[in-house]
Amino acid sequence: MRIVGGSLRGRLLTAPTGRDTRPTLDRVREALFNILTHASRWYEDDQNPLYDGLVLDAYAGSGALGLEAISRGAQKAVFFDLDRGALAAIEQNIADLKLGDKTRVQRADATKPPRAPEPASMVFLDPPYHKELLGPSITGLANTGWINAETLIIAERDPRDPVPDIDGLEILDSRKYGRCQIDICRLGAAA
Repeated sequence: MRIVGGSLRGRLLTAPTGRDTRPTLDRVREALFNILTHASRWYEDDQNPLYDGLVLDAYAGSGALGLEAISRGAQKAVFFDLDRGALAAIEQNIADLKLGDKTRVQRADATKPPRAPEPASMVFLDPPYHKELLGPSITGLANTGWINAETLIIAERDPRDPVPDIDGLEILDSRKYGRCQIDICRLGAAA
């Protein structure tokens, strides 16, 4: 695994050992960030939220999504995971990339997260497949201030898993990459 774009392009990442983590493939990350580069089309003020404020990488695994966001201009990132091996890999990647001043790692459950210091501009959700964790994660993160009406939610799921049934959840874009479905959404004011 490596950073695929931005100022840290080509830098290698450490992946957690074992089979509990399913890293997002480099080519899928590259395609996703190409889409997010043009995220301003979903905003009235023509701003790209990737370059504003805080990015949350929940179910972070190696931290590749949050670290990729920083490489491409995000100001800071918070990483959630419950697995100690994943947390160690994230800490190692942050140290190797010398990003300690822009990052925070927390042992946290995205379905019952701690209160946010501020709403995130983007939230990456890549939970284990077939466990229907996206809906409870989006709800939990919204209830604790991580997600507001401006936050872009990037949710990765198995294409056979259902889209979360949440009032006000607006799917802005959806792409399938083999056994991976990426939904880019926002939680509207109705939620």
